[in-house]
Amino acid sequence: MEAGMGGSSKLSAAEAFPAALAALREALAHVANGDVGPIKAFYSHADDATSMYGWGGYEKGWDAIAKRWDWAGQQFRGGTVSHENVTTVVGAELAYTTDIETFDVTLPGMDQPTQWTNRVTHVFRFEESGWRLLHRHANRLEGQYEPAQRLQGTPR
Repeated sequence: MEAGMGGSSKLSAAEAFPAALAALREALAHVANGDVGPIKAFYSHADDATSMYGWGGYEKGWDAIAKRWDWAGQQFRGGTVSHENVTTVVGAELAYTTDIETFDVTLPGMDQPTQWTNRVTHVFRFEESGWRLLHRHANRLEGQYEPAQRLQGTPR
């Protein structure tokens, strides 16, 4: 069993979840520095795994997700990420968290760090090897706005 994944047969899924959440956050700290190895190790490699990240598009299945993480890793030149948990729900086989996630990182072509904040949903599944990330959805945190004003003139 990998450390921090919560795969120990001595722990229930609920008892193992805090270590899995810590492993996810540690993996995202590596992403902020361009290292996607830990997040790729933590993500479910199943065909039904999905991702919807803040820079557009979506992926379904491990092969597509792995390629997207490789691309994402190339976007980061060092920095930090912090998390403010909004809610956590843990069941026997599935769990989810909603977080406010703030990156403070240097991106390619930038001399100074930049900061942005995402609203993020993570869905986890308790697999044979322990908790794995099954889905990540992240997009920019914005103030509430009137949709008609934003969408006016947007092509269909």
